[in-house]
Amino acid sequence: MTAAAASLKSAAIVTKDELLEIAKWERKFADAKKAASEAEREVEFLRIQLAEKVLGVRSKEHLKGLDPAEVQKLFATRLTAGHWKLERGAPAFVFVKSNEGRYPAWAQLYVGAMGETAAARIKAETPVSYSYTVQVAEK
Repeated sequence: MTAAAASLKSAAIVTKDELLEIAKWERKFADAKKAASEAEREVEFLRIQLAEKVLGVRSKEHLKGLDPAEVQKLFATRLTAGHWKLERGAPAFVFVKSNEGRYPAWAQLYVGAMGETAAARIKAETPVSYSYTVQVAEK
């Protein structure tokens, strides 16, 4: 047996079935990512729409700047003042903090220019940003 024949004999075979299978799952994965992106955009729009009514915020950035205590206070104060009310039969809901952190967009660029310590100091001085989800009570 020649060296070329031995090399061919030990070569792994890529089959039509495995390629078709991976192509199918690549399409499913791409479709799922697209659906997740669409769902994220829609839920973010609906959240800020509700926050405008209930909390009186005017933007997603405004909401991000409110800590959970401020959100609860606005929720209760505006409800008591009659700025909003629940429709009869509508389930109770609350805004729940889902994330919190300091996220200066330029942090990595700053590390490269000024060093890790300077970037950490600036990051510590950056206001905290919050993310919220809306938790609706099930009836």
